[in-house]
Amino acid sequence: MRNRINIAEIPGISPTIKDYLNLGESLTPYYKRTLSFDNLVIQAKDKLSSFSYRSELSEELYNQHKNLDLSDKQKENLLKISQDYTVTITTGHQLNLMSGPLYFIYKILHVIKLCDVMNRDQKDYHFVPIYWMATEDHDFNEINHFYVQNKKYEWKGKHTDFVGELSTQELKSVLSEYYESLKYFPKGKELRSIIEQSYFSRSNLSDATRFFVHKLFKEYGLLIIDGNSKNLKKLFIPWVEKDIKEQKSYQIISDTIKLLKPLYKIQVNPRKINFFYHENKERHRIDETNGKYYILGTCNNFSQKEILNQLNENPQKFSPNALMRPVYQEVILPNVAYIGGNAEISYWLELKKYFDNQKIHFPILIPRNSFLLINESQERKMDMYNWKGKRLFLPKKDIIDSVVQQKSDFKFDFLSYKERIQNIFSDLLKESEHTDPSWKNMILAQQKKQLNGLNKINTRFYKAERIKNHELISNFENLHLEIFPHSTWQERIENFSYYYSIYGKKFFNYLYNEISEFESVMNIITI
Repeated sequence: MRNRINIAEIPGISPTIKDYLNLGESLTPYYKRTLSFDNLVIQAKDKLSSFSYRSELSEELYNQHKNLDLSDKQKENLLKISQDYTVTITTGHQLNLMSGPLYFIYKILHVIKLCDVMNRDQKDYHFVPIYWMATEDHDFNEINHFYVQNKKYEWKGKHTDFVGELSTQELKSVLSEYYESLKYFPKGKELRSIIEQSYFSRSNLSDATRFFVHKLFKEYGLLIIDGNSKNLKKLFIPWVEKDIKEQKSYQIISDTIKLLKPLYKIQVNPRKINFFYHENKERHRIDETNGKYYILGTCNNFSQKEILNQLNENPQKFSPNALMRPVYQEVILPNVAYIGGNAEISYWLELKKYFDNQKIHFPILIPRNSFLLINESQERKMDMYNWKGKRLFLPKKDIIDSVVQQKSDFKFDFLSYKERIQNIFSDLLKESEHTDPSWKNMILAQQKKQLNGLNKINTRFYKAERIKNHELISNFENLHLEIFPHSTWQERIENFSYYYSIYGKKFFNYLYNEISEFESVMNIITI
């Protein structure tokens, strides 16, 4: 099976993403350019007209990669990042154990393929793929586990520090069971070696994740950046200072949210100050009251002069929140596009007016490719239920009702009966126009009562048919759980390692070839 569906056509996708992909007028004020080959070239020209941190970025990336065994393509990209014609396309992600859900792999491969296509089809600019490590995230419970074939492997404990600075000392015991199981897979030895060299040999999660991702994607030329760097944060001091003194981001983003909220779900709300203060292995929010700056959860507070002195002397102590991280990224990188998940794209749209106010180029936003991977046995079962294409993403109850109706000896045509009842009451309403107006309300009440009764009959019918076809339904529910583990998309639960331990690098190459670089699609493939 090979099927490709536009993300905007999938049932249940958020209205924000649907309108963004369908170029809905209500969202046009919140981005600058949509994705196309020509727009990426124009965006590159615009970005390079004002990007001024080339040498600092080049030096930092060199230092962050100097202890890695670089491929020729990575060496070329590191060299070219110092050149005035080079731009980047970026994705970001948390430091999930073993990379976390499958979509982490999809995001990075989408970035890589888009850069490759741009470099192949034009020569004015060089495009470099970047993975931004979210080392300053502190939500340990989001990154401390992964699933393989629905089995959960979890790093337990309580941590409040930046996840990037967590010690990897415990990971040998956490990963030991899965590590040992890899012995029995064709490419298990290769994956065991990567785990040994990353999680068992690096002292903190930042270094371990960098090495892990590097080993997976080095041949594709991917560069990896850690924004938790004093040298990089020095470049961002003017924007942190403005946020502390003027609180412009709060004002502008709040105004945007007021306009978006009646139409769309808001992903992230701004705070008066959108930075954390990091000290003694803990990250705390900065808040301001009557000219005093408080580090919430501690006894520390500063005057404006004192906190600005802290910023200039120790910029590494100031950490951007989810709304300011994109701003930080776009200031220090010659970036032209960002590839992310639906929720990420939604909160980036909240930022456009703030970018304009700060005279920062707003990148092209690209909802990433998605995949649903099925095996041949699952495909045969899906054919039995005629469960394919967009129907895959309908609510499970709707699919079961459809299956029951197909298999039932007695066909209860609910919609036909409903239409007949509605026609009868429509005629009665017309008759009521010629007599007492009070009849209309009585007729409408009776119509509602009769339709409710019909609904109950319909529900009872399906309940009876479900009992009769319980084995068929049970088999379908088991299949549904295989395709949608934990009742959600496979890519949000399963880890890549099961497929990698069987196919090795061929798995990535296969996904790479299937990615539609200029579209946001769901790829349904039999593997």
